[in-house]
Amino acid sequence: MQCSGRATTRAKVRARVIRGALLLLLALLQGCTLEPQHPFRVGTNVWVGYEPLYLARQLGYYDDTPIRLVELPNASEVIQALRNGVLEAAALTLDEALTLVEDEYDLRIVLVFDFSHGGDALLAKPDIATLQELRGKRIAVESTAVGAVMLEAALDAAGLTLADISLLPATVDRHMELYRDGSADALVTFDPVRSRLLALGARSLFDSSQIPSRIVDVLVVRREVLPKDGTALRQLLAGYFEALEYQRKQPELAAQRMSTRLGLNADEAMVAFRGLHRPGVGENRSLLAGAQQQALMQTLHYLTRLLSRQKRLSTALPTQSLLDAQWLPRQ
Repeated sequence: MQCSGRATTRAKVRARVIRGALLLLLALLQGCTLEPQHPFRVGTNVWVGYEPLYLARQLGYYDDTPIRLVELPNASEVIQALRNGVLEAAALTLDEALTLVEDEYDLRIVLVFDFSHGGDALLAKPDIATLQELRGKRIAVESTAVGAVMLEAALDAAGLTLADISLLPATVDRHMELYRDGSADALVTFDPVRSRLLALGARSLFDSSQIPSRIVDVLVVRREVLPKDGTALRQLLAGYFEALEYQRKQPELAAQRMSTRLGLNADEAMVAFRGLHRPGVGENRSLLAGAQQQALMQTLHYLTRLLSRQKRLSTALPTQSLLDAQWLPRQ
């Protein structure tokens, strides 16, 4: 009877092992038939306001998600990648978003990253001490509305016009080179390049703290991808705000983590972030769909007029329909 009991037990064990192996094999076979998860690609250039996205990735907040951050050398390449459909979303300035809408790209603004309050600046060689001394000088600037906003405001403050300077169009990835080789006497640039140039001895003559709320960075998403990528977008925004909170609680450690990508030391990185106002979840909701929406709309209307004067916009745009707060985390 004992032998029979042991034989019965062994048979049951074998049966369970076989069943387990069959179930594992079935699961593996089913896994092989699954299609790979569709990537949610987010394009950025290097700007301190976008860096919490990369901090979120570094901290593991985007592990096991389809989110793919794509860093490109400058905003022009980010825009082109979005135009070509190789990005689902992009970090852009508000004016860049408007130029895409002008070209009939159906976008939604789902996040306000920051308002530049010093992160954009006009820097000059050390021997140029005042804005008035820019007369006759070569000024490098990106061919964007942000570049135009900064340059126009600086020249107004100096009592100068475009006719008084020599304009040198150049994307931000060329600014260090132009400063070092002497091709530019001054540059309209932004962090982290601003901080690197200051470390080389450049003199700041004008910055975005003197024109608050005019330069805004946002996240745009192609509307057509939202039905299938809404979950990924929510994960992206949740990770971004978690990274902001991490930075708030541990600023020194966050600066150390972010400094390498920015090409700054930790102290310089902390200073660079002081040039930004970065809305949290509540303020974002207010800007996109609440009490502060009118203030954001005024900035949109200002940029629309500026772009129209520059012949970059030819039609009135449905700007209010661009704003979409539904993807933000719940408070």
